Amino acid sequence: MRLRIKLSAALLFLTLSAAGPLCAQDALDKGAGFFLSGRVDSAITFFSAAIKENPKDSRAKEILGYCLAIKGKGDIQQGQYAQARAALARAEELLPGNRDLKLLGLLAELEENAPTPSIMISTAALDATAETNAVFECLFGDGPCAKGGRYSVHIVREGETMAEIAVKYYGDFSQWEKIWAANPQLSNPHRLEKGLKLLIPLDK
Repeated sequence: MRLRIKLSAALLFLTLSAAGPLCAQDALDKGAGFFLSGRVDSAITFFSAAIKENPKDSRAKEILGYCLAIKGKGDIQQGQYAQARAALARAEELLPGNRDLKLLGLLAELEENAPTPSIMISTAALDATAETNAVFECLFGDGPCAKGGRYSVHIVREGETMAEIAVKYYGDFSQWEKIWAANPQLSNPHRLEKGLKLLIPLDK
């Protein structure tokens, strides 16, 4: 399924991606690229993997929920009701406050098992503009979702110290404790193994 994405949003993403080495890249940029190019299935796979790697990433969870809602609505339009119900059920778990998802899932089930003109799902109910805008807000905005956690993933090089990493991302060696706080799996921040993945919080 492909989305029609506004050119301004695509240009915004390209601008953010090309910011250069002085601007740390958001770890979700690749998923944003999938979404902006209309590859919703690839975006879903990416954000699912991001959550598996960092289960506390509330931002990735919210984006995944909206992507699944978009996919579910698209599947309904294409008559793929079983796929729609699966996507909408997952979306409902991630976006528990969205009651429309449960209703759409039930309507998809009725349409699949007992199709009748009297229960046709309206075009308005299948419009995904709100979800698309919500993803943009999570990726590029200043609202609660965007503030839920922006981070970069740093792979430790041989002999690298936490202070050196702090200088690279923040220009200040004393910020190493901020990195340690974001990586509770580290028992000793002064012993970093080569190849270790660290989450680096990015300031808004």
